[in-house]
Amino acid sequence: MQEHILYKKSYTHPLLRCLSAEEEIHILQEIHSGCCGAHAGTRMLANKALRAGYFWPTMKQDAIRLVSKCERCQKHSSLIHQPAEPLTTMLSPCPFIQWGMDIVGPFSLAAGQRKFLLVAIDYFTKWVEAEPLACITEGEVMKFIWKNIICRFGIPREIISDNDRQFKGRRIQEWYQGLHIR
Repeated sequence: MQEHILYKKSYTHPLLRCLSAEEEIHILQEIHSGCCGAHAGTRMLANKALRAGYFWPTMKQDAIRLVSKCERCQKHSSLIHQPAEPLTTMLSPCPFIQWGMDIVGPFSLAAGQRKFLLVAIDYFTKWVEAEPLACITEGEVMKFIWKNIICRFGIPREIISDNDRQFKGRRIQEWYQGLHIR
């Protein structure tokens, strides 16, 4: 204690000034969203206060409380705010029998005006086959399945998709029936 101010000894820092409840909130708000504040996360906020030479016992809890109340941080946070759900497993009896397919994109244009990605994943091995395409039609999907799945791994029993028109058209359904693919 020096001049009626309480200090705490630290192993890695010089003396840390102990703050009152009002000072704690003011210091955290200034570090978090003041003129030089970067809206740092809870751990970084508490560490910055510590490096600035301040200490109080509930430092981490106060930082958590402040960040959770900050509207800007909640709005622009990359954290997922949904409750966790159990993972659903993709079951398949053996490799290359069941595939999942989807279209990813559009991306920025690549060579050959390609902006979509057609992706197929084997449910058993999690093996991925992908091909960039300029436009995705039934014919392109059939070519992809023939070249990347059937010719390499054999005829699958089932191909699961999101029922997009490229996967569920009349032509591709007849082709599936001819190959006995569900």
